[in-house]
Amino acid sequence: MSDAWRQRLEAEPPAEAVDPGGRVLVLSAHPDDEVLAIGSWLSRQRDRELVFVTATDGEASHPGSTAITPDELRLRRPRELVHALSLLGVEDPQVERLQLPDGGLHDEREQLRRRLRPLVADADLVIAPFEADGHPDHDAMGEVALELTAGATPLWRYPVWTWAWTVPDDQWWWGAVRRLDSTTSDRARKRRALAAFVTQVQPLSPGPDDQAVVDGALLQHAMFAPEVVIA
Repeated sequence: MSDAWRQRLEAEPPAEAVDPGGRVLVLSAHPDDEVLAIGSWLSRQRDRELVFVTATDGEASHPGSTAITPDELRLRRPRELVHALSLLGVEDPQVERLQLPDGGLHDEREQLRRRLRPLVADADLVIAPFEADGHPDHDAMGEVALELTAGATPLWRYPVWTWAWTVPDDQWWWGAVRRLDSTTSDRARKRRALAAFVTQVQPLSPGPDDQAVVDGALLQHAMFAPEVVIA
């Protein structure tokens, strides 16, 4: 990833997203996706009803690690999310863990549909991963969200890994990108919240299989680029 996306988002600010208000259902494939993508916006929604759903516990982020096991990640990553949300100002967040297999959401699509359907039905706005984000779990979660909302419930889709593997040149989805406004203090809270994901943004050991998953340009984009959704 270069700075090209950040530069375009700053030089050509998209139109602002239209927020319908009401109850917000925030879907993620892994604990941290939502904060990486829309943490600044979330910090502005502290006084409205927010329901968070994580499809997996992110236990497969370090498959070859000698420093941490999948079972330890299952415990630590959901706790990191709660801590991060509290740093955004979301106290006692309502988080529902589906505990489906990390890396295996494509094969769990029917389970996702069944468990998400009643939650989507109660939401005024659904926010989910972009269905073409490039990570198979993100894509599966986003596809199911598209199916369940089906034009009846407003849906915002957020990119995460998209910024790492695409360049701002004739992307088919650019025309649907919408801006999420935030303040300097919102963005500062987001940066503090991102640091709470210790298992993802810091090396767990010097070993090659224990390096940070979210680092370099992707982390810089999450910390400093304008937040957008595809709506």
